Amino acid sequence: MNDPLRTISDPSSISDLVAFAEAHESGWGAPWWGPSGGLLRANFYSRNRFLGDLGVGSDFLAAQGCADLQSRPLPAGDRAAVIRMFGVPDPYKDSVR
Repeated sequence: MNDPLRTISDPSSISDLVAFAEAHESGWGAPWWGPSGGLLRANFYSRNRFLGDLGVGSDFLAAQGCADLQSRPLPAGDRAAVIRMFGVPDPYKDSVR
C-alpha cells in the first residue's frame, strides 16, 4: 500500500541493487494488456530527488521508464535474490511457484 518497509542506505547494498537492475536491463516492454505492478518496490533517490524505481511481482520486474510502466519476466532464482536484497518478507510467499 506504498508504506515504507525499510530504508536501504548502505552503499554496498545500494550497489548490489544497482548491479542487479543493470544485469536485467533487457527484455523490458509495456504489455498491450496494461502495466504490471508488483507488491514490492524500491524507490531510488539522490537526496530528495526521485531517480526511479524497481518493482518485484510474482514472476516479473516492473519499473517506470519512457513515460510508461515497463515490465519484464523474472526467473525464480533472480526473484529470490532481489527479495533478499530488499530485506523484507516476500508478499507472494504462498503464491509463487
